[in-house]
Amino acid sequence: MRNSMIYVRFEPISTAYVTMGIDPIDSLNSANPVPRHIMLLPPVTDDLTINQHTGFNVIDGQDQVRNFLSSDRGRQAAWLDYREEGFVDDLLPQEIAELLYLGHKKAQMVLPFYYKLQNEYARVPLKTGLVNSYWRHPERFATVFAVAMNRHLRDVLAQKPFWFRARNHIGNEKTPPAVQKQLEQLFPDGVAFDWPSAAINAREVEVPMLRLPERQLFADMNPDTLGGEELGKLVLDRRSEQWRVEMNK
Repeated sequence: MRNSMIYVRFEPISTAYVTMGIDPIDSLNSANPVPRHIMLLPPVTDDLTINQHTGFNVIDGQDQVRNFLSSDRGRQAAWLDYREEGFVDDLLPQEIAELLYLGHKKAQMVLPFYYKLQNEYARVPLKTGLVNSYWRHPERFATVFAVAMNRHLRDVLAQKPFWFRARNHIGNEKTPPAVQKQLEQLFPDGVAFDWPSAAINAREVEVPMLRLPERQLFADMNPDTLGGEELGKLVLDRRSEQWRVEMNK
């Protein structure tokens, strides 16, 4: 279930998204800039560059960052971006302690945005399988969400006969603004997009939207027994290639 479901909850105060089913590859394939430098939170390994000031692993260079985040290891890593190569050397001991806490406890003492790093983003996978991601510009999440939804759609269609899945081209465009606004109104309370239960025919793809306790996402449950409140469905018109939201009354 974990690999085939998308879950999103937005925390407005911390500008953080709690997610499942949205991976670094989705951000790399979006219109958002690829970081030029990232600093990994512990554990530290000897096979990557270690910054002597912080003791953390760092990866410098946009191509190197892209390669790392595209890997299984990068998918599981906790990290922050930073703007210029030497910026991590200016972090204060208190700031390094805050980052150690974030890496160890998977919770922030303060919001993980640092003037000295000029960072835009922080990603912290949790032991539960969920991910905390912090966004200086949370509006950029919409593009990454659209890429993730289209990736899951391609995975579902790949299981269909060729003639069926080849009816339309699936790109990485944003969902229409009106649809995105509707979804953003649901995100603060959390919403699961139940791809395993998606209904697909020649005209439409219908993805059920559920409200369910996050603890139900921690275990590999049978999607048929998920339960939860059915909020409605996200529907793709395969001819116009447009999404729409249909809420339950």
